[in-house]
Amino acid sequence: MSTLFSQEAGPQPPRDIRSPIEITALLKTLMLSRDPLIITFDDRLQKFQSFIVNLDTNSGELWIDEMIPREGDRYASQGEAFKVDAWHEGIHMRWSCPGAAQVMLDDAPAYAAKFPEELTYHQKRGAFRAGVRRTADIPLELNHAERERTLKSYLMDISATGCKIRLDGDLSKSLQPGEVFTPCYLQLPETGRLELAVEIRHAVFMETANETHVGIHFQQPSPLAQRQIDKFVNYLQREARRIEKEDLF
Repeated sequence: MSTLFSQEAGPQPPRDIRSPIEITALLKTLMLSRDPLIITFDDRLQKFQSFIVNLDTNSGELWIDEMIPREGDRYASQGEAFKVDAWHEGIHMRWSCPGAAQVMLDDAPAYAAKFPEELTYHQKRGAFRAGVRRTADIPLELNHAERERTLKSYLMDISATGCKIRLDGDLSKSLQPGEVFTPCYLQLPETGRLELAVEIRHAVFMETANETHVGIHFQQPSPLAQRQIDKFVNYLQREARRIEKEDLF
C-alpha cells in the first residue's frame, strides 16, 4: 500500500484499480482519516456529503453515515444509484454504487453498499504538503474580479504547488472548481504579503465545524513568491520531523 500513496513520482494519469485487497486498503484509509465523501445521485445535480463509518470485509460491504443535506437519505433509501468522490493527500478516488440499503449503526441510520469492483485512482499532486497548525492562523485573502466581497481564509496545509484553506460558513456552492481568484494575498510569517493567483480545485462544507475546506492550486507564482513558499514548506517539514523525533522519547 505504501506504493499507492507514494508521491515521489509526481502527478500521475488516472488508473483503474480492480484488486480487492487494494480497494479495501484505500477504503480503510478514507475511513480512518475521516475524509469526506462527496455523493452525487444519478440524474441529480445536488451533491451530498457523508463518511465511511464501517467496513465489513466478510460481507464486502462499506457503511456510510447519514448524508448532508438530509435529503440525500431519502434518495439512498429509495435505492437510487450514485457516484462517490473522495480526496486523500492529493489523491482523488472515485467509484460508482448501484444502490445502498438502510442499516442501523449505534441506534442511528446508516447505508450499506457493496465494495466497488473498480475504483478510479488519480494522484494529482506530487509535492510534499505540510500541515499548518490551526492556532497559527496564517491568512490567505481571496479576491475576484467579478465579486465585490473579499474572502478571508486560513491555511490548513501547504505545498509548493497549492494549499488547503478553511473559511467560515458554507461557501461550497459559490466556489466552483476551475474558478480563478486574483489578486490573492498570502501572509507568511517573517516574509510579508505575497501576491498570488489561485485556482479552486474542490470545496467541501464541513457541517460539524461550520467551515468550508477548499483545495487551492497556485497559478504560476512569481519566482520570488515561489521561493518564499518553498522556504516556508521546508520550514514546516523540518518542524514536523523535529516534533516526530521528540515524540519518540
